[in-house]
Amino acid sequence: MKFWKAAAGCVAIVGLIAVLPVQADGRVVPYLASEHSGGHKDRFEAFWEKVEEKLDLRKEQKRELKSYRDATKEERKTLKEESKKLKKQIKSALESGSDQSTLDKLGAQLGQLHIKRMELSHKYRKKFAEVLDDSQKAKLEKFKSDHSRKWNDDDSDDD
Repeated sequence: MKFWKAAAGCVAIVGLIAVLPVQADGRVVPYLASEHSGGHKDRFEAFWEKVEEKLDLRKEQKRELKSYRDATKEERKTLKEESKKLKKQIKSALESGSDQSTLDKLGAQLGQLHIKRMELSHKYRKKFAEVLDDSQKAKLEKFKSDHSRKWNDDDSDDD
């Protein structure tokens, strides 16, 4: 009798193990197909389009900003790829037990790349602000304030 219960339990567990991933894939596959297929946008692009929508930008404003984003896209992409390569080099150096001067050199290079990425982002924010009219600037300040408050509230929950 005990053998029968053990066998039934194993069959039930194996059944669950086989069925659950299939159910999960059924929900994940449409997400992957829609979000990460050919039309995938990077976070930078998606974020700014969301902000543009919230501020009700006019077509010519959107066109001007899109043009500027497109002009800097390759530079952003290059800086991101260089950053990834350097992080891999740093990880490899740590795993191989490289000396501190090598790590310092790689860290300095990564820091310089980070600063370049921040400068590029700053230029875009500046360009973005130049395109806005006064009412849109007020909406942007409210959006920033609400967004900042939301982040601060989320941080306080962790205490």
